[in-house]
Amino acid sequence: MDCDINETTSSLQEVNNFTGNDSEHTILKGIRNVFYDYGLPIVCLFGIVGNMLNLAILTRRKLKRSYRTVEQAANVCLIGLALSDLLFCTFAFPTTFLPRDNNFQRKNFILYYGMYSTAFINVFIMASTWMTVTMATERYIAICHPLNQKLFMTLRKTKLIIVIVYIVAFAFNVPVLWRYKIEEICIINSTDFIYRLDPVPLGNDALKDNVYRILWAIMGNFIPLVILIGTNIKICWRVHKSYKYRQRFQVKHRERTDSSNTLTITLITIVVMFFILVAPSEIVLFFIAGIRRDENNRDLLNAIEATMNFMQTVNFSVNFALYCIISPYFRRTLRYMFCCHWYHTRRQSYKLSMSESNYHMPLKKMSGLLR
Repeated sequence: MDCDINETTSSLQEVNNFTGNDSEHTILKGIRNVFYDYGLPIVCLFGIVGNMLNLAILTRRKLKRSYRTVEQAANVCLIGLALSDLLFCTFAFPTTFLPRDNNFQRKNFILYYGMYSTAFINVFIMASTWMTVTMATERYIAICHPLNQKLFMTLRKTKLIIVIVYIVAFAFNVPVLWRYKIEEICIINSTDFIYRLDPVPLGNDALKDNVYRILWAIMGNFIPLVILIGTNIKICWRVHKSYKYRQRFQVKHRERTDSSNTLTITLITIVVMFFILVAPSEIVLFFIAGIRRDENNRDLLNAIEATMNFMQTVNFSVNFALYCIISPYFRRTLRYMFCCHWYHTRRQSYKLSMSESNYHMPLKKMSGLLR
């Protein structure tokens, strides 16, 4: 394949352009590299391990048997959220290996991962967001409309809603699979090529692409944000009112409600983390996507984008730590999983040593003990 030298030179200058030695640009690039080279992989690894432990604990039969039907529905939502967060961290981790200059030396896994990973990452961002909305709605019905909770939030309906959430999230992000195309750039004085991913408007139409991005922002961020704000204000108000009522009339707190309160506190904490880490990130990234990145603002926008991506990744990785802090059962189960083998080994060795000592004990001492 022949190359146009002038076209190649301009393309390479665009790819490798670096605006001087300005300290501001150096700092901004340093921020981006720190987040992508160190922050994201560490947080993703923590999220992968933590969410695997979440699934192992939340799917235990003993836990599911101890819950009532409504609480089992909330637990199923937590399982769906842990699965989505695990898949997000798994798909986000290889971003560490993507070249920062967007130049790929060959057509390999990393190139095609960079081409299609955005679609799958968006799927699990949307799925996790709507898992949180589903859980918030379930807690709202259970706390604010307890007489209707068995009608609206059954275990079967909750499982069906989770399946629908995943299907819709996959279907809604199918167009993102064609967001990038591979451009071959010939190297001067060589027959080799480098490969570059260029963004392509949806259907090669800028208007369609903008409409799709707006719809994604509405469905993936703004509508869930409004629902979460409304339901959590109601939940917090009702919990506060119930607490004041128990204080005033000295009503004893029933043990059966402990698991329900734990689920409610867990939900409120997850939603607060969503408000802090995900919602602002999605809003900022939405506006960044519509800004043209020229030589003057490219480094600043890249640094902001890296910071927002890191914030989102933290949100999908720290639920394990939140559960450990909030739930006593979660801590006990985790301790049992890691210490069970050591505890039983020590117990068996103790029994064996006692039996051996009794076996070798002299007859006179044995008779003395029997007296």
